Amino acid sequence: MGKKLGVLFFSRSPEKVAKDLLGKVLFIKEGKTFLKSKIVEVEAYFGERDPASWARFGKRKDNSMMWEKPGTVLIKNVHKHLMLNFVTGKKGEASAVLVRAVEPIKFSERTNGPGLLTKALKISKDLNGENAFGDKIFIEREMSFEKFEIVKTKRVGVKKDLKQLLRFYIKGNKFVSKK
Repeated sequence: MGKKLGVLFFSRSPEKVAKDLLGKVLFIKEGKTFLKSKIVEVEAYFGERDPASWARFGKRKDNSMMWEKPGTVLIKNVHKHLMLNFVTGKKGEASAVLVRAVEPIKFSERTNGPGLLTKALKISKDLNGENAFGDKIFIEREMSFEKFEIVKTKRVGVKKDLKQLLRFYIKGNKFVSKK
């Protein structure tokens, strides 16, 4: 295995972290092994002023992890599906990156959407509050240093959005949720 991303990686704006997560390898512990996948689609979410962010409601029990330290895993239930997020920025400032799609490595499941990937990777609420550089879940740089183009679009399913394009995906990747 390579080098895990650490707290400094996540201690930046959600937009920068989101772009830099593309192409990285996500490891989820499953029994005595790991399910591995390449991150191919993400969305950035800012704090209380972001109309699409869970933080817009203020700090509550179901979104309080957004104010935790960078790299904290936030598992949120949306429309009966679990969503995998990583807290970014500084502790006390609500921001996060949603992982929307991954490309399976050495397993075959549908992972082209946030609910599908959490199901395929057997992600449960048990990961909520863990850190993204621990023993149960972590991210590493990809070793092949693949070159790819990043596409920027509006976030998916967001009616009231910020002006910035905050959804990023690897151009041409067949595991992206929506082209």
